[in-house]
Amino acid sequence: MAAAPALFAQTNTAEVFGGYDYSKVDPETNLTRVNSSGWAVSAAAVPLKWFGVGIEVSAVFGNIPIPSGISAPDLHEKEYSYLVGPQFRFLNKQRVQSQVKMYVGGAFSKVSLDAQTSPGATAQLGSAGYNNFTQTKFAAMLAVPVDIGVTKLIAIRVEPAIYLTNFNESGQGNFRVTIGPVFRLGNGR
Repeated sequence: MAAAPALFAQTNTAEVFGGYDYSKVDPETNLTRVNSSGWAVSAAAVPLKWFGVGIEVSAVFGNIPIPSGISAPDLHEKEYSYLVGPQFRFLNKQRVQSQVKMYVGGAFSKVSLDAQTSPGATAQLGSAGYNNFTQTKFAAMLAVPVDIGVTKLIAIRVEPAIYLTNFNESGQGNFRVTIGPVFRLGNGR
């Protein structure tokens, strides 16, 4: 019990995070949602105990299954995002901290047919709405990361989020969860 106060890590003035990212994305709204996985890294400055500003870059990759009756390999999907915005801490306990992040920025998405897809299968896929595309659009994220303190400087973060994009001029609301270590720096307060 004497070590418990030493775990209090919310006096940090900066944090760096990196981890695994799972997303259920919808790059083309006429297609099924895709299970994608990848990575996310972020950094934040925390000038006040309850307020910070952060930046995040992430990437996820997945395969879009082909509809039955068409003989072709799956489509490949990748999506990169770059976001920035404020974060507001609302839970500050010895072992558990949480905040709300409201980030905006951009997202790049690319869906591509496999190089081995025959011209006949390409035509069938196109008529079913499965096409190559590359777009960069506005993106936003609303996340509620929860940090479980391991030491004063290291915590494990679980971050569920709603990730919004606008590919093909139709809005997509995608679920996302990120998990990994967060490193806390500085002790200015």
